Amino acid sequence: MRLKLLLILIAWVTSASALAAVDCSRTRDNLDKLVCSSSRLSVAEEQMASSFHAARRRGVDMQMLQSTHIEWYEQVRNACNDVACLLRAFDERSAELDNY
Repeated sequence: MRLKLLLILIAWVTSASALAAVDCSRTRDNLDKLVCSSSRLSVAEEQMASSFHAARRRGVDMQMLQSTHIEWYEQVRNACNDVACLLRAFDERSAELDNY
């Protein structure tokens, strides 16, 4: 599972054209489906992705970014089961990334 998550994160980070991490045409994960069904969540996720890319452009250590993002994904994002929780998770992660 960690390897799959790492590969997804690497693909997401290296993709210059796409900000969102979720490909709604291929998702099977219930939380990804929730993101795809909510414009508020989609916007919050795009903002978080933008914050991640901005941190990378500022020269924040990529290994640290990846490891903290995987930890966030597994412990915070995956603990959610509704829109409100995911909105909070995305907003808090965006703020963390903006402060690196």
